[in-house]
Amino acid sequence: MPELRTSSAQTCAAMIRSILTELRKRETTAPKMLQQCIDEGDKLALKIAKLLDCTHEEIHLGQCASFAELSERYSKLTVTLTELCKKLLCSDVAKEEIIGMLRRAAEWELAYYTRDAQLPLPKDKVPTGKGVALSKGLLEDFINNLRSPEQGVISLEKFEPLTGGFGKQTYLCTYYDQGELHELVVRKSDPMPVMMHGACLLDNEHSLLGALASTDYPSPRPIAYAANWKGVDGDFYIMKRNRGEAPGEFLHGMKQTMPEQVFLELAEMLARLHQIPLATFSDYASKYDSPDIINGSVADAYRLNLAAWTNYLEEQVHLPSPYLLWLMIWLESNIPQDTRPPVLVHGDFNIHNVLVDQGHISVILDWECAGFGAPEQDLAYIKPHISEHIAWDKFLAHYLAHGGREPDERTMNFGMAYAALRASLAANHATLNLQNGDNNNLRYTMVELGFTSLFMQLALNNAN
Repeated sequence: MPELRTSSAQTCAAMIRSILTELRKRETTAPKMLQQCIDEGDKLALKIAKLLDCTHEEIHLGQCASFAELSERYSKLTVTLTELCKKLLCSDVAKEEIIGMLRRAAEWELAYYTRDAQLPLPKDKVPTGKGVALSKGLLEDFINNLRSPEQGVISLEKFEPLTGGFGKQTYLCTYYDQGELHELVVRKSDPMPVMMHGACLLDNEHSLLGALASTDYPSPRPIAYAANWKGVDGDFYIMKRNRGEAPGEFLHGMKQTMPEQVFLELAEMLARLHQIPLATFSDYASKYDSPDIINGSVADAYRLNLAAWTNYLEEQVHLPSPYLLWLMIWLESNIPQDTRPPVLVHGDFNIHNVLVDQGHISVILDWECAGFGAPEQDLAYIKPHISEHIAWDKFLAHYLAHGGREPDERTMNFGMAYAALRASLAANHATLNLQNGDNNNLRYTMVELGFTSLFMQLALNNAN
């Protein structure tokens, strides 16, 4: 690590360190912790089984059990708890007791991640995706295919992946045309996507950016979409590179000190986003969502959103999860009774998804979490990070001064829990892909080692 100089190499080395540390834990300190989680899960399962007047058989593997044996037992116990929670929902047990037990099951699932992160450091199959990876030559062919014979043929000078982002693959490429340098960004579907719903689908995201392009909002402007291009293992689209640099990453915070004005500009950008007329997205909503979602209230929008998430959960395979079961029930039971019209919600609006050029925000990036709902969803999501840099009241006042809506604290709590739903579903599927050997991309190990417990805790903190 001391020899590495580029940020990409340093990021990769940090991931390798996390993985090797995790493997050493599993040989030393993790089995005892996992046994504790199993013991607590068994006790919880017995309590729920007693409420349902059924049985639950405890299995004790003994103190010498390996992490692999304990992990298998833990997985079976998670399945059991999930099934017991489902039965509890259909029982005649008092609603308050049901909700309480579901929350305890959610907290039990979270406990593994938080305890694993706190463990002291020990002292002492390759997947093959369908299709071929996007290459310099294949991208070059696609760009030349867009050009007329009069424009001539270009050759790419640079084609390299960009770090960051877990939902899509992103590349930077450059070429010269008549002596002028052109820079493009490629946004591509992952061969094994972790989310296949809403704007996380590449064609959906591309269409949303097309709708935003009809406004003056600073979002990326797509140039061309490539579907099934010459056997590439995922669709992609290209867009002109915006000027500026990303000042931070989600897990690693700020790379550099930003002046207060940048954060106030962020507040202004958020207010502008929430004021874009919904008619702008009529065609988009009709094609990719429910046409009614932009014609009703905030409450109507979340009812439609949650119904779509329920269908998604039924259609896609996920790891069993008492936490996800609890979160869906809590969200469905706590939809804000908000009669205002919805707004376009970015869903991941934060300093890590902007570019800053000469002290000003040049573009808002990464729209894969976008949808229609309450402005409080974006506000709740950004509040913890903003509060580390400037006073939240100052940020909010600037947001309101530029046309943003006055937030409701109850809707703020719902918004944060709802934001955690998408992240938690993606994290669950990412872990499933790794366990099945469907994905060996190093960055996805950071989902379980970084994102999963964070969003689980955020949802539990806000769902009261």
